[in-house]
Amino acid sequence: MYASAVGFNHSKDKVAERSMGEGKEWWRTLRPRQEDLEQARAAQHLVLETLQQAAVSTEPIPRFEEETATPHAEATTGIRAKLRQWQQLHGDESVEPDIPRQEDYVPSDEPLNTSTRLPDESTVHRSLVGQADVEENVAFASSDFTSKEGYDGSGSDDAIQYVRPGDLVEIEFTGSERESIVAVHLRRLKAAGGYGQFLTMTGRWIHTREADVQYSVPGFVKPETLQSLLEHVPLPESMADIQELSERGFTEDLSIPRELAAPVVSKLLAFYEESLAIYRQNANALDAAHSILAHDTDLRYGSLMTAAKTLLQLSTEEVTEPALFAVHKALGHAGFAFNVDRRSHRVTGHMQIRSKGQVKNIETVRRWLREWQDDMAAQSVMTPAQRNKHKSLHGALVVHSFIRKARTIVEKNRENRQPVSLGANVGPSKERLPIAPKQDCVKVETSLDFDDYEQQVIRFLETWSCTSMFRGLPRIESLPPLILQATELYPDQALGAEIGYLFLQEIGTIMPYENRVRFDQHLLLPSSQHSKPLSNLMNSLLAMSDNPDFKDSMADLRHDWKDLPVYCVDDAGALEIDDGISIEQAGIEPDGRKQVWIHVHVANPTAFFDHLHPLAKMARHMGETIYMPERNYMMLPRWTTQNHFSLKANRPCLTFSAKLDADGTTIEHKVTPGIIRNVISITPGEVDGLLGLGGNSNELPLRTYSVGGQPPPPRPRTSAVADLNAANIQDLKTLMALAEKRAAGRKAAGGLFFDSHRPDLQVWQAWRQPGLAWDQIYRKGSRTVVGDPIIQLQTRGLFNWFAPSASTSDVLVRESMLLACEISASWCAERKLPAIFRGTVQNPAAPDRESFYRDHVLPAMKPDGEMPMWLGAQYVKSIGTTVLRTEPITHQMLGMPYYSKVTSPLRRYGDMVLHWQIEAALRHEAQTGEDLKVTKGNRPFLPFSKATLRTLMIGLQPREKMITKTKQNALMHWSAMLFFRKHHFGEDGGFSGPEFGSEGGKTVFRIFVSNQPDFAVGRELCQATEMATNTSIMLKDPTLFGIKDQAKLGDIWEAHIDYVSVYQRSPIMKPLRLVAREGL
Repeated sequence: MYASAVGFNHSKDKVAERSMGEGKEWWRTLRPRQEDLEQARAAQHLVLETLQQAAVSTEPIPRFEEETATPHAEATTGIRAKLRQWQQLHGDESVEPDIPRQEDYVPSDEPLNTSTRLPDESTVHRSLVGQADVEENVAFASSDFTSKEGYDGSGSDDAIQYVRPGDLVEIEFTGSERESIVAVHLRRLKAAGGYGQFLTMTGRWIHTREADVQYSVPGFVKPETLQSLLEHVPLPESMADIQELSERGFTEDLSIPRELAAPVVSKLLAFYEESLAIYRQNANALDAAHSILAHDTDLRYGSLMTAAKTLLQLSTEEVTEPALFAVHKALGHAGFAFNVDRRSHRVTGHMQIRSKGQVKNIETVRRWLREWQDDMAAQSVMTPAQRNKHKSLHGALVVHSFIRKARTIVEKNRENRQPVSLGANVGPSKERLPIAPKQDCVKVETSLDFDDYEQQVIRFLETWSCTSMFRGLPRIESLPPLILQATELYPDQALGAEIGYLFLQEIGTIMPYENRVRFDQHLLLPSSQHSKPLSNLMNSLLAMSDNPDFKDSMADLRHDWKDLPVYCVDDAGALEIDDGISIEQAGIEPDGRKQVWIHVHVANPTAFFDHLHPLAKMARHMGETIYMPERNYMMLPRWTTQNHFSLKANRPCLTFSAKLDADGTTIEHKVTPGIIRNVISITPGEVDGLLGLGGNSNELPLRTYSVGGQPPPPRPRTSAVADLNAANIQDLKTLMALAEKRAAGRKAAGGLFFDSHRPDLQVWQAWRQPGLAWDQIYRKGSRTVVGDPIIQLQTRGLFNWFAPSASTSDVLVRESMLLACEISASWCAERKLPAIFRGTVQNPAAPDRESFYRDHVLPAMKPDGEMPMWLGAQYVKSIGTTVLRTEPITHQMLGMPYYSKVTSPLRRYGDMVLHWQIEAALRHEAQTGEDLKVTKGNRPFLPFSKATLRTLMIGLQPREKMITKTKQNALMHWSAMLFFRKHHFGEDGGFSGPEFGSEGGKTVFRIFVSNQPDFAVGRELCQATEMATNTSIMLKDPTLFGIKDQAKLGDIWEAHIDYVSVYQRSPIMKPLRLVAREGL
């Protein structure tokens, strides 16, 4: 965060000096002397140092997060005594409210995540009109994780709600205990990596990342009222400019003239003062917010609005924006007790309410640590005789004992595994176990060492290093490093959370190779142990498997597809088959060409349970199935998909059908419940072989990199290819021809096509199948792990995503799935059914698509239509941001007028919602004879109203993005682990082969700079891609090593590995030399 100097001391002469005619870069003509800048830096350093000292001060500031201190002797006279007497007489007059029944409060037995709660109709947020769109800055790595429909732009990893000019926002000072302030957004700085410019209530302008803003009030002032201010605010073009302005703000007055800023500042101050007044009026309830809202033992969920209604005893309509802000501040003051997902909180308003028991446990360990510190200090000045007589307090004894035991365990385990502090991970086992049909390559031994009290200390360390729950709470965050320091196991190391994670590996609490994303407190996986109700729901679903009592709500409407071949094209190892494709002749066109019906048959679980069923609750919590190399976290239990709903012969389906002409144009469409009989399972490779597809000349040969030995051979599979006849092959050829024509039509409509060639990464512990055992956190003592999993990465390397590629079966599957998505969206739109429609809107931070294409892409495009990859990355951003709507919206990235995801109800909750809506409409039309395409009015028979869907979608999209990021992080973790074991321990020969170089005994890698670097303000790393493996890495700033060339987007560099940080999921590369500019 960077601020200017305060200044309401402008004269009219200064206003004249900065007249509009001088342009927007007037500040560049006023550059200070070098000695002034040095003085400013010194002043800035002093301020930061003061804030840091305050943050770790041992003198407590009274806050809700603090534990109640031991009372001192009370004075009997003076003002304090009089205040105590008044409190005794009148302190109970403002009574804390009872918790009213709130329908959108998630009770303690409701295990939902904070994203996809389903509120009661009466509690839908009062101001959905004009709600800001959700931003998606497309990062290269995000589009690696596409579905069968292809990349639709909805998987960005840093999507935020747009902050627009005129919005009120809260500016926080994280890492210190300084109170937040409010400000008005002036403009977004397009050239400075997501930073915005704000005018604060103190009269300063300030720069901060818009993604860091956690609270906003849209439209607080009219944007046009800000125009006169912007001419007096510098417009930085880079992070270096922002840093310079921050430094100059200590020696110069760069602020907006007082008379111009006064109206906006006054309005900000009035808002802030009103919120403070509301806080004072309701202080008893707000200061006791956690005790009122929290459950004794279970994690709860809520929203800011619901908390405000409960604490202030108001209805939704009575809660004003200042009141909402007062509650927001109160919850922030409670520290650890409340938690929000900073990636999406401003969009969703949702929060976690930690249990009273969890908060008490944290406070207990904090007390023990203070007792231990006091005990250490006391003993340090004692004589040996005094120490022999000294009796430590209970908490001090617990910490002393834990440190002693932990040191012994670590020293023992280091005989088998050596720590790598830079990598924040333990190395591989010195003893290796070969994998075999009757032997895993990992063996675990445990012991009982820690008592219940010491296990509380372990939980405290987990909360710090695994789940990052102490982030932003410096008083708590400063305590765990003291434990690590006392063990004397990590001398000369910065004792941050990553070393805490390494320590937990060394004592055996977590596995030596555990994927850290598993512990994400907001992802809240069923096995994470964060939520007891979630664990209870999971257990109840397992118990339900013997007698699920499913009833088909669409039984009377199902069409029997009899012998019609249904082609299910999926990988050989796929366990959940969501969809299959059929083709039927449909007549002859006037010119003699054939028309056909294309049927996309989709699994139909939603016909057997409604949206309030326990299975629906689990699906709503999960959002979608999360596939990771080590484990799959299923949205629906595997027994439901395997035994009831995954497509196979004689299984139910919901069929989306389109009648197409010979050019692939839709003539008519329909949706039909059905049963399929003749299912033909075939892999993409088999389809390619049958049709003679593939053979892309741009592709590199498939390479395999592995550590830990040779993985088991694939399980034998019976192929259906031998049973296919000439008619089946002709079906596939016709489907492929129509798919290519539909793809060409989408391209003509502006759709963008590219292929990220994502590597395939698998891990093995057992012979039978890939994946790891479901090892849980172990706190009872030492856990020794002998052996390590096999890691195998298969890749064709990195080549241009935007290069023309030969047609493959992927085109057939993708276009068929997109056809079904278009049919579902069109069908719902015709009937005025509220649904989850997906489309694109212009990203205000991105360049205009048409001008960018004309000015940059076209001049660089090759005759075959290939655009450079570094340009393509920016062009993708210009196309637009994917948003969810309850009414149709054009999807420019796909080149489709109607689009809603509907083809994966076994794996995506959003698809299930569409199925429930469509099924309800089908039943209504069948039972009443009503044609919903004709009739108007409400649709009370639907399970989801428009208002409910709008609220659901506010959380659904952030949840989907979180899962996309999770899958990306899982791949990055295991690729980093592979690099870690090869580089630091030379496993399986390290990196060798013609795709790598060698220099000075070190492997030389080629690096593509895939994102625009910005090394200003102390940043030393930029995201890049290692080209041989096509995996994500971080490249250090070349200028740190005396290299005159600066890294730029599109560069290719040669580099060594400096070290591999498994905790940060990335190899850290040291650049050697620039190979090419705009090299790919």
